[in-house]
Amino acid sequence: MASYMRNFTDPTVRIEHMMWIPTFQGCFPFAMVIGGLTSSTFSPRVSAFIGCALVTSSVALSAYAIQHSFALFFVVYGLLFGLGSGIAYVTAVSTAINWAPDKIGVVSGIVAAGFGLSSSIFAPIQTMIVNPLNLPATKDGYFVQPELLMRVPSLFTKLAIIYGIMQGIALIVVCDPPFRIRHSGLGSLSEYIFSASASQRYAGVSYSRVRLDEQVVVETTNRPAADPSKSRSNESITNSVDDEDDDDEDPVFDNDEDTTIQMTSSEMLKSPTFYCLFASLFCCSFYANMFYNLYKTYGESFIEDDMFMAMAFSVASVANAIARIGWGYLTDRTSFQIALSTATCLASVFLLTMPMTRELGKMAFLFWLTGTFICMGATHALFITATVKCFGNRHKARNYGYLILSTTASGVLLAAISQFYLKAIGYTYLFIITSIFPFCAFIIISCIQWTPQGKSVT
Repeated sequence: MASYMRNFTDPTVRIEHMMWIPTFQGCFPFAMVIGGLTSSTFSPRVSAFIGCALVTSSVALSAYAIQHSFALFFVVYGLLFGLGSGIAYVTAVSTAINWAPDKIGVVSGIVAAGFGLSSSIFAPIQTMIVNPLNLPATKDGYFVQPELLMRVPSLFTKLAIIYGIMQGIALIVVCDPPFRIRHSGLGSLSEYIFSASASQRYAGVSYSRVRLDEQVVVETTNRPAADPSKSRSNESITNSVDDEDDDDEDPVFDNDEDTTIQMTSSEMLKSPTFYCLFASLFCCSFYANMFYNLYKTYGESFIEDDMFMAMAFSVASVANAIARIGWGYLTDRTSFQIALSTATCLASVFLLTMPMTRELGKMAFLFWLTGTFICMGATHALFITATVKCFGNRHKARNYGYLILSTTASGVLLAAISQFYLKAIGYTYLFIITSIFPFCAFIIISCIQWTPQGKSVT
């Protein structure tokens, strides 16, 4: 995109300017808060449709915007895309958690895996469409071949059509679980199927045998004050008949004992636990965004193989998607604190030693790329889990929306550093400085148990 705009739109555009695009694509301010509002106001399908429509429209309009100005392209492909992506993502993960609230880590990991796995599919597709001859970039990371650059605008149109078809199919199955299941107090569907302890919870439910050869007549008027012939089972049948129309409004079984934390956004914003999570997510998103956005320009400074870079990114993206599920499973089995501490420590090591790959070659680069992507997978999978466990399930979408604002702050900082200081400090010192951020997240999370809600994730 930067190469096209330098040659046909604005010669002053550099790769560093393009950092602002993915910054707002992935963390548009308040997009997930808006997604929480739309999912609670409308159905999940309508909320997801709004997000998907914004995303697909932004991609289609980008074919026009990239030919006119960087500012227009930033608004369309950065801001509009980010708004739609945030609404759709928070709706998807919130709805999935509603189906299995006892498996928050794994479920949010699966949704996050789908979010990340798309890169492994579309990166090679985009490369094959735009650069089928595997033409190399310059040492500065730019492409100058006209036959390659002229394919860029049409790529957005093709992607918009593909996205629209995929989203249309997916929206068919986006829905919350039935009210009776969700509020029964007996747990989720996954817990009943897979958990041995669930049978004990269901064993406490009593049933009455009803003889089918007896005619049950329900009299609503002129009934004696005391009728010994009426059994408890008959009363139950009467109640079920009277309540038949309220099937979608009343739970199957009443469970009035709700001792879990259910904090609103205003209450959450007063908690020190929120700010610990906010600071740690800021650090994690900074290193993740930095590596995700600059790995290719760094790799192309010593690897002259664009197709290898695309395939390496696909391999790393698959590993990232699998890791998101793995980190979620580890969180459910241990704790958020243990899982994130492991991921951040490993990330610090990979980032600190990343400059070595320049001497070790492209296979070493692939190994470091994959390892760092595995660590990055913990960010999306774990923080939604921590939000639910610390502040409750009821307002999770909006609460997570406020927490995700930290990624906007880190993205703005990263984009500013990349635009104004990247050339001055170089990639080596950039990686060394960035390795400090996941280590800071490790220190913050190590201390979270001393905050009011911190014990919920330790």
